[in-house]
Amino acid sequence: MATSDRLPSIETESASAWRGDNALYRRVAWHLMPILMLCYIVSNLDRVNISFAKVAMMSDLGFTDAVYGLGAGLFFIGYALVEVPSNLLLHRYGARAWITRILFTRGVISAAMSVVSSVWSFYVLRLALGVAEAGLFPGVIYYLTQWYPRSRRATITSVLYIAMPVAGVFGSLLSGLIIAKLDRAAGLTGWQWMFILEALPAILLAPVVFFLLPDGIASARWLQAGEQRRLTQNLADEAGTPETHAVAHVLRTLRVWHFGLILFVFVLALYGVFFFMPGLIHGAGATTPLAMGALTAIPYAAAVVIMPVVSHHSDRTGERRWHLIGASVVGAGGIAASVLWKHDLVVVVIGMSLAVSGVMTVLPVFWSIATGAFRGASEAAAIAFVNSLGLLGGFVAPSIIGAISNWSGSTDGGMYLIAFCWISSGLLVLAVPASASARLLAPERGEFPRLAR
Repeated sequence: MATSDRLPSIETESASAWRGDNALYRRVAWHLMPILMLCYIVSNLDRVNISFAKVAMMSDLGFTDAVYGLGAGLFFIGYALVEVPSNLLLHRYGARAWITRILFTRGVISAAMSVVSSVWSFYVLRLALGVAEAGLFPGVIYYLTQWYPRSRRATITSVLYIAMPVAGVFGSLLSGLIIAKLDRAAGLTGWQWMFILEALPAILLAPVVFFLLPDGIASARWLQAGEQRRLTQNLADEAGTPETHAVAHVLRTLRVWHFGLILFVFVLALYGVFFFMPGLIHGAGATTPLAMGALTAIPYAAAVVIMPVVSHHSDRTGERRWHLIGASVVGAGGIAASVLWKHDLVVVVIGMSLAVSGVMTVLPVFWSIATGAFRGASEAAAIAFVNSLGLLGGFVAPSIIGAISNWSGSTDGGMYLIAFCWISSGLLVLAVPASASARLLAPERGEFPRLAR
């Protein structure tokens, strides 16, 4: 066993075979990823628009930072509570039908956010939205494991994760524009129009997914029989001996909780940044909705460029752990700089760019490690459970920052705490065996399977 993060190449998977498969995996990516990315983009519009609704909703409805933080976080409680059963149902009924259901119900409930009139209606709808959307992301991650071997997952997962900063770019611009231009139109506030209009894409996308997304390799009509056999064989070559543990046993194993703890803090950092970034930019001098939207889009745009480059390098070298730790240090430093020089708009935007890029880079590298740690029928449940534990960070982040803000009169302490926890969690990955974080099947000098025609 190698002691470094990089394993020796396996004889049966030559460099020429890796390169020969690139064209096939590019075809797969072009058929699957546009649909999956659209699903993830529309789901992440909610993470963006709730942060933009913060200032106006708090003013119109009399909410405090603590109320906003708890309501924003309740989404993740609902999501985490039903995520494992949702992923098991996706495994049973197929990705096509289940993702269609998720998109439609998520869109309807998101639109209903426009009728929030009290603290309790805010809480109930945020919780219901989490329940409706539960299983989308881990379901897609599990779905991709049915197509891509571990040696290619950091790259393809980073392609999926690009949807998050893309949603941030367009969601920030769109949310700022809607709030600025449609405020008081037809008797509705700008934030009400924002929830209504940004819910429509999910509802409209649901039938597209149902008719275009294949449930797996065997049902992909655009693949020839030989291509289906090759994709299936690539997965079989790395499978080893299937694990037959019951789901309940898997969920009690230490490695599930270890990965869940790591992801918990990464998500804590992610949503601490996402939910409070518009407020930081507003406090630094961007006072109009349009200015806030344009400047908030910059950190997301930076992540679109940086994340796939780092993930590509991680796949190409086979190294995982230090890529993850390095991104954590850079991102936490960005948070600290944004708070330390919070009255300097340029520093805040640069710091938030580092923070968003750092946390977005961490996630695909993390999942390339985590998805290689579980096999067999329990994989769907393990992935969902790890993600459920992680999503609790989405509840804790706005709640703790809101509580610290109410106590101290500033979000600074909460943001510093998140930066510290983020670096600490990054170091926890050192406890993952080096072999689990290395590329298992790719050749020593594998080629990045670019999404090019």
